[in-house]
Amino acid sequence: MTEEPQQDRESPLKQRREELGLTQRDIAQTLGKTVQTISNWETGIYEPKMTPREIKVLCRLLNWTLEEMPDEFGVVRSQSEDND
Repeated sequence: MTEEPQQDRESPLKQRREELGLTQRDIAQTLGKTVQTISNWETGIYEPKMTPREIKVLCRLLNWTLEEMPDEFGVVRSQSEDND
C-alpha cells in the first residue's frame, strides 16, 4: 500500500493576512518587526515573541479577538507527520 504525500495546511496568519488584503510588510511595519520575521512566523521557522501591546495591535489589525488568534502562526502540519 502506498502512502499519499502529506498535505500541509496554510499558515493561519498568512491566510488571514491575505483575506484582509494585507502584506507581510503591512504587518511588519505595524508591529515594528522585519518582513523576514513575519515570513518566519508564517512558515513556522520561528514562533512569535510579542509583548502584550504587540498582541493587541496584531489582533486589531487582523480583526481577531484574543480567543480567535491561533495558537500557532506557522504552516499546520498533518498529524501523521508529527508521529514520524
